[in-house]
Amino acid sequence: MKLASLSFSILGILCIFMAVLTALEVSPSFMSETMEFSATFTTTLFWGGLAGLLFLAGISFGVIASGEL
Repeated sequence: MKLASLSFSILGILCIFMAVLTALEVSPSFMSETMEFSATFTTTLFWGGLAGLLFLAGISFGVIASGEL
């Protein structure tokens, strides 16, 4: 479980890094424009949301590994 927690946390850090690169327009956007939002904003929102989910998964696996339920 500790390895899963570490893996999810590292993937979350990489997603945050990609969100920053997309927001600064260093990395290209891969999503199309929606009705009201630009492609850069939509892609940054995707990377940020994915990072949040991965961090939550890392925290939950860390709590399970420590046995403090």
